[in-house]
Amino acid sequence: MSTEPSRNRNREIMNFRSSPPPDASDIVANVLWLRDRELIRDIYARYAYAVDSLDLDLVRSVFAPGCVIVGTMEQGTLDDYLEGLEAGLLMYDATMHFRGNQYVELAGDRAFVETWVVGYHMEAPGSPIDSLELGLRYKDDVERLDGEWKIVRREAVKQWHTGPFPRPFIGPPPYPRKPHGSNARDV
Repeated sequence: MSTEPSRNRNREIMNFRSSPPPDASDIVANVLWLRDRELIRDIYARYAYAVDSLDLDLVRSVFAPGCVIVGTMEQGTLDDYLEGLEAGLLMYDATMHFRGNQYVELAGDRAFVETWVVGYHMEAPGSPIDSLELGLRYKDDVERLDGEWKIVRREAVKQWHTGPFPRPFIGPPPYPRKPHGSNARDV
């Protein structure tokens, strides 16, 4: 048995990606760079608010219609994701998502965004099941489409969790759901 400490595989595959600001002497470029970063940041504020308030129309608004989502439990189209998201969230009494570190690599009308999130999934009072705390990284490709930044591809990478994951329950499990024919991992 090895006495060497081992690293979480998800930490080994991290690759820092962030773009520097434009030259300080170019005020217009700096204002545009800051504006784009703030608009991109707003995507994640709206997403967290929408998920925690179960506003699936608002969740949908942060994604491009043809978005592919590779999640912690399954992958698929935006419609597949929203269906599973709603079913999963409704199992909890409440959720609360906090956004942490965010790294943005801007390249014109495209960007790569990595956002760290802690999601609290609270069981109802008296539930025999422990609440879930989940640490994730969202690795997103975003694009400016018709003047608005949207997520075009998301990969959610689980970093850690406390409590049961996936959530146990009585009856047939909702996850993993039966295959829906999507080939999102191939995209």
